[in-house]
Amino acid sequence: MKRTVMGLLVFLVVVSIPLLGGAQSQLIEKAKREKEVMLYGTMNIPQMQIIIKSFEKKYPFLKVNHYRAGGEKLAQKIATELRAGSHLADVYQISGAEMFLIKKQGHISRYEPPERKAVRPIYKDKDGYWTGIYANLELIGYNKSMVPAEEAPRTHQDLLDPKWKGKIAIDPTDIEWYITQIFLLGESKAKEFMERFAQQDLQVRRGHTLLAQLLAAGEFSLLMTLRDNTAHGLMIKGAPIDWVAIEPVIPNPANSVALPNRPPHPNAARLFIRYVLSREGQEVMRSLGRNITRADLEPLLPRVKKLKYGRIDWSNYFVKYKKYEADFRKTFVK
Repeated sequence: MKRTVMGLLVFLVVVSIPLLGGAQSQLIEKAKREKEVMLYGTMNIPQMQIIIKSFEKKYPFLKVNHYRAGGEKLAQKIATELRAGSHLADVYQISGAEMFLIKKQGHISRYEPPERKAVRPIYKDKDGYWTGIYANLELIGYNKSMVPAEEAPRTHQDLLDPKWKGKIAIDPTDIEWYITQIFLLGESKAKEFMERFAQQDLQVRRGHTLLAQLLAAGEFSLLMTLRDNTAHGLMIKGAPIDWVAIEPVIPNPANSVALPNRPPHPNAARLFIRYVLSREGQEVMRSLGRNITRADLEPLLPRVKKLKYGRIDWSNYFVKYKKYEADFRKTFVK
């Protein structure tokens, strides 16, 4: 009996391999006839062009056209086109509240390619509509010339120490950070913490890359939302910065890909999505200094593997995004 069962399992595995390969081959043949992909995305143009060139080298019969805009502007463009009955995009690449909005409005289709299985659960929609290609892990950065490692804050209470007054910086767009603190502390405790934290005379500057550079230059001691990819780039250049984290850490909503409801080139679109989720595509993404989403690849910063992670259902919070944004601005952006 055991031999029969084992023989059946071996047979199923052997048979499934060519079936999977056949499905991929059929997708490629259909994509060849479509010839192009129209990508709407928020990733910066130089980095996306590297990914596009890598994809086009693998699939030389396809040309990727790329429209780039910020998240809010891109979401507005998508909504405007669809109201007019125009279906121009093949792939959406966007993150955060904008992806949640697009899904809520019914503009994307469920798509769960095989490559999606390797993506960490925290970086993909549980209903199968979008899948993360990279995420920003925001850490508490500190200037090593100004802050001894043992004195770097590791709890919310540490951040309220009077010695940090006037020495902490945040970005006026850090709404997701604000939401994660509500998740970690609960609504009432988070409100109390934020009111006390705002009394630390925070330096509010726009631009996460600029803030990281100013941290390295000694303009302030701590940066609440030092992004891991930015930290990596500065640290390998010898900048006097390091980071700590309040655990459990909550990554920002993943920058994700999704399939529109009526893509003009559906097979080419699926091929592109599969590529950016594949090991090959994710390795290209990581080479650009991005924190990739697959569980079977090393993260950008090896130390982050040791951190304890929390999982947040962003959809529960994005329904009140405007309220949280208003509360954040009222508290920190004078």
